[in-house]
Amino acid sequence: MVRVDARCTADGAACPACGVRSNQVRGSYLRFPADVPSGGRSVVLQLRVRRFACGNSGCARRTFVEQIPGLTRRHSQRTDRLR
Repeated sequence: MVRVDARCTADGAACPACGVRSNQVRGSYLRFPADVPSGGRSVVLQLRVRRFACGNSGCARRTFVEQIPGLTRRHSQRTDRLR
């Protein structure tokens, strides 16, 4: 088994509803998206993602979770490579 611990280092993220960028972190949690095997070994991806507060007072969404392009999608339990 190969274990990969990762986190995003971007200084913020854009709200998916209104597009306003935010750097106000409201917390974080771990995701474990399934990934393709590497070298015949299973890959366990432990990804720490952050929850941000939307800075747009008119936006219906109060918080949102950062997505890593090419790796994760909203509510997905598999990486884009495995999809």
